[in-house]
Formats: sequence, C-alpha cells, structure tokens
Amino acid sequence: MKNRYVYLAAATLVLAAGSPTFATDAVIHTTAVAPVQHRGERVAKLPLLEWTVVAAQKGWLKEEFSKCGATTELVDTARMGNTGVEAALLDRGDLHFALRMQYPSLQHKLNGLDCVIVWQSGDRPVRQNVIVVLKDSPINSIEDLKGKHLSSTRISCPYFSAFEILKNHGLELDNDYQRGDVRFVNSISTAGQVSGFLAGKFEALSIHPGANAYTPLETQGLVKEVSASLEGGYYVTGGGRTSYFAPRDWANQNPDLIKAFLAAYARTRRWILDNPDDAANIIARELREPKHVALYDIKDISSYAVTAGQPSYDDAVNAIERFQKWAIDNGDDFLKKKSLNNQQTRAFVDKRFFEGGEYFVYTGNKSPGSQAGNSRPAPGVAQQLVQANTK
Repeated sequence: MKNRYVYLAAATLVLAAGSPTFATDAVIHTTAVAPVQHRGERVAKLPLLEWTVVAAQKGWLKEEFSKCGATTELVDTARMGNTGVEAALLDRGDLHFALRMQYPSLQHKLNGLDCVIVWQSGDRPVRQNVIVVLKDSPINSIEDLKGKHLSSTRISCPYFSAFEILKNHGLELDNDYQRGDVRFVNSISTAGQVSGFLAGKFEALSIHPGANAYTPLETQGLVKEVSASLEGGYYVTGGGRTSYFAPRDWANQNPDLIKAFLAAYARTRRWILDNPDDAANIIARELREPKHVALYDIKDISSYAVTAGQPSYDDAVNAIERFQKWAIDNGDDFLKKKSLNNQQTRAFVDKRFFEGGEYFVYTGNKSPGSQAGNSRPAPGVAQQLVQANTK
C-alpha cells in the first residue's frame, strides 16, 4: 500500500523562486482532518520532514512498518505555521510523532499533552539557533538590541536560546512579570512572523537557519546574524537538544511501530549523509522547495534534519532537569509557573526506547563506537562568518 501524504491547507509565504511538484503517487488531502482509519488497520502517522520524504520515496518506511503489519501516512503540519496545530493533532490521534527541541516538548507536556520522549539527540552546535536582523540594519551586536523588538514563538526553543544569550549579556526579555530591555513579540504564525520582520515591524528574529521556513532568509542574503546560541550553555546542552515524542497511550499500544520509526530513521539518515545531493533532489521535489534550500537544510552546521541520537536514558533525563532548573532559577516565566519533578521527568522519557530498553535502535554515527551525539557537519561558509562575527 502506498504511503499517503496528508497536507494541511494554509497560505504560505514564498521567499524563494521555484515550486517543484509533489511526487505523482502522492495522495493529497487539503484538510486538517486526517483520513478515517479503517477498523483493524494499523497506520502510523508521521510528520512530513526531510528524512521521512526520503524514506518514503526509497521504500524504507514501507519496508520497516510492513514488518509490523502497518502502513504510514505523512502529515504536513508545517504549512499551518502554528505549533498549536501540531499539539492538537497529537492530542486527538491524527499525528503520532513530533520533532521538537526539548524546551518546547517540555512546554507541550506541561500544557497537558500526555506524551513521552522516545528519542533524543546529544548536545547541539551553537548555530542551531541564531538571532538575525535585516542585512542593512544598524544593529551589529547583542548589546545593540536594547530597546528593540525581537520576535519568536513563546512555545519554542528559539525563545529559550534568545532568553539565555541575552541574559548572558546582561539583557532581559519581556516576561509576564516585568518589561524587559528587549521587547518580545510573540508570533505563532511563521509566515506572519517572517513577513512582519521583512516589513520592519520588529528589528530582530530568533530562528533556526536550518528550518526551511527561514533558510531563504540566509541563502538569499537578506539577513545578518548578530549572535548564535551561548557556547556550552543550557540551550545547546539541554533545551535545544532535539527529540521525538509520541502520545503516551499510542506509544504503550504500539512500541513496535516506534521501533520501526527509529529503524527507518537510522537507515535514512546514514543514506542522506552519504548522498546529500541525491537526497536534496528528493527533498526539494517532495517539500516543494528549491534544491539549494534542501541542501542547506541537511548540510549546514545549523541543521537538525539528520541529527544523531544519544542512547543514554539517564543523560536524557539529566539534560531536561539541568535546563529546567536553570530556566526557573533565571526567571523563565513559563517554567516558574509549572515544571516537572524528578519522578515526572523520568516518566516523561520512555526508557524502553533508550539503550538497554526492549525497543532501542541505535541512531548514532556510522559505527556504534562513535560519539553518539556528534553528528555535526563540517562548518560551512555561514558558520565561518558567524564565528568571525562573534570573536
């Protein structure tokens, strides 16, 4: 049975020319309501990502999930540009996996989404998140942001990265308790955020350069980076670690499908790293983006599309607890109101999918002896530039 793609209808801001068509065998649904599942049919509903479209086209999703008597659907939540849509789909069973950094995955958990972490990356490169301004802006440093407006989504890790780096420079973002040195503009719409930024509604953005919604800002030379994340900080060692999480009930009922998902990821990420040009051709076609954007999103140092997993359950738990404690101690207005205790954190990370667990799959570098979290590509030109700007 063919993989089905489920697309959510939404207006999308196009920053770059070129819109390749979807594969001809894709079944396109222009609705936020997922197809009705036939009684007795096992269907895993996966996010539409760089690696999942490659795995679908190469037949690896079908191969892994058919071992469990299941099929897959790829659900495109990104076109809504709203993290609330993703959480709603997870909550009602129309999506079974989400890729989020640990900070927003914790926020979703604390907001009532009953989910579990089934995979986590190791520490991340500082340029996974950056603060950018328009290329001709007079702002050239973190200190120049004082009195200016910065936008990101509050339920997101770009917020946490900006919060930490600004605090390290003696600046505070707006919060629920007081006005900050830097005014915060909360935007839940990616398209609205980018268009507002380009129109000059606010001076700075906190973004992932490796996220295809923002990559054209970099590849078209529309922005300059005034800061990356804090080296050795709580973002790169905790809040910014990437994770896959799944609804708890679904995970308990379908642990074999989660193992199939991780097995497909391990196989696909290795192929993408070995064949970036061929992978970019598939990604560009399936995600309807220019090939240079697809290449950037899998090869740049900021990329998190094919990150290696770290296998340790204890390390996963400790990473969450470390950044949560730091955030609370340093005035994070969200986590000061609600947080997880140790027992809750250990239940949040599902031990079955980490090393020693029944459903563990190694997703690290090519040989199991390699450092699990070290999957970073060699620095490209953009990374060299940001290093030069931050010296």
